[in-house]
Amino acid sequence: MQKKKIIIIGSGIAGIMAANLLKDKFIVTILTKQRINDSNSMLAQGGIAVALDKSDSCANHYEDSMIAGCFYNDKEALRCLVTKGPEVLQSLIDLGLEFDKKLDGSFSYGLEGAHKIPRILHIGGDKTGKKMTEFIFNELEDVIICENTTVVEILSKDKRCFGVKLLDANDNVKCMYSDYVILATGGIGRLFPLTTNVETITGDGIAMAQRAGCELKDMEFIQFHPTLLSIDDNCYGLISEAVRGEGAFLVRNDGSKIMKGKHKYEDLAPRDIVSREITKEIQVGEKVFLDISNIPNFIDRFPAITENLKKHGIPFEQTKRIPVHPGAHFFMGGIKTDLNGETSVKNLFALGETSCTGVHGANRLASNSLLEAIVFADSASKAIISRVNEKAAKVDLDLNIEIAVDSEKIQKNLKDNIPKLPELQELQKKAWNSIGINRSEENINKFLAWLSSYDFYSPLPDKYLSRDRFECQNLCLVAYLVAKSALNRKESLGAHYLTKGTIENEFTFGKEKN
Repeated sequence: MQKKKIIIIGSGIAGIMAANLLKDKFIVTILTKQRINDSNSMLAQGGIAVALDKSDSCANHYEDSMIAGCFYNDKEALRCLVTKGPEVLQSLIDLGLEFDKKLDGSFSYGLEGAHKIPRILHIGGDKTGKKMTEFIFNELEDVIICENTTVVEILSKDKRCFGVKLLDANDNVKCMYSDYVILATGGIGRLFPLTTNVETITGDGIAMAQRAGCELKDMEFIQFHPTLLSIDDNCYGLISEAVRGEGAFLVRNDGSKIMKGKHKYEDLAPRDIVSREITKEIQVGEKVFLDISNIPNFIDRFPAITENLKKHGIPFEQTKRIPVHPGAHFFMGGIKTDLNGETSVKNLFALGETSCTGVHGANRLASNSLLEAIVFADSASKAIISRVNEKAAKVDLDLNIEIAVDSEKIQKNLKDNIPKLPELQELQKKAWNSIGINRSEENINKFLAWLSSYDFYSPLPDKYLSRDRFECQNLCLVAYLVAKSALNRKESLGAHYLTKGTIENEFTFGKEKN
């Protein structure tokens, strides 16, 4: 009997973990927009939060996650995360994944914001995501990998997915059919001018799922990380929260502490709170720094960050300061899935940041993302394997499928006109000022009015397909959906923070990056 086929879109930890678990039972193909190692997972510095230590418990991890998420978390999903997390991670450790240890051979746990106790496992100091991704990737065998391949549409009919339309490495439009499709495309970071995300993260999976009729959830919740390395209002990488966990603190130019008296955890308060406090300082003209004078072993503990600081000429060894600015980091919303990762379209799954089980609530607890990726990849893989003997449904492959669209959604008849889309930098600037760290109903309505003149809802006709246009369309659609959801939530909650009137929060772009 011929093996069934699975297409996985995305090559971060969620996607390759699923591929690794499914490869023996299915023909697995991974499609990725650039190279296999271009993913946010490769950039994850802090580590992976898990209750493995005897002094810790799943109940403690659950409580910290609920508090950070403003008690908006889906309780069942969160229980799944914190109780299955140790088991799934231990399976990787048993395969040979090695985390940093103390001299006595026990795990070295780090502390991060909103965690009551140290529970963050790390590798190579601040190279956890890179090392975990490489380890899982090295376990892959007999998996087809297509790099420089952009998936542009989910093929579905009667709420059943049967493959994808794509642009191959030579920009040829092709269709690829499969029994299952897994979206693991990451979040929406490139919607904003400052972000920790790699350049490929443009909301593709979420936008394609929306066009295919999937339900979405919690689109208003975007997490901004407080400490990006900032030079001339440009971002040059993340300064992990683990740095503050080791004793660093935020200061103004005169050395006074920013978070003193602002929260009981001060510099280790939840990320939304710290980001807003830094933003207040920047808006009144202050420069904000991370003071690392309390970390004598900074270079050894954070080798990747050290290398990046030296690369950009930051004299941190002399000043003991790192210039920082908040930026878009993680998307708590996304494609609504069950606890097995399945969407409202049959045979279409979503994992990692592109999905939304509700596990993070209104604000993700630090270092829960890598755990989410491996736990729900494990659950989804088991669910798919349980169907291995199911008879595949026959689908009439009509490639001119019309996708029904709610009349209230933006619809455009492109006909023979080149789709009208904004310049990316203008979109990013307006998104920052309307659906960024601080929001107001007035700003959001102005943003929606501006967006309404562009063609982003319907899929692009083949003759106009290009990766740049596709990505811009997706970012516009995601921005629209975030803005509509933000208007619908009338109270501030976690990462969704409302103020009254027009926000004077204009983002000034810095010098061009080299």
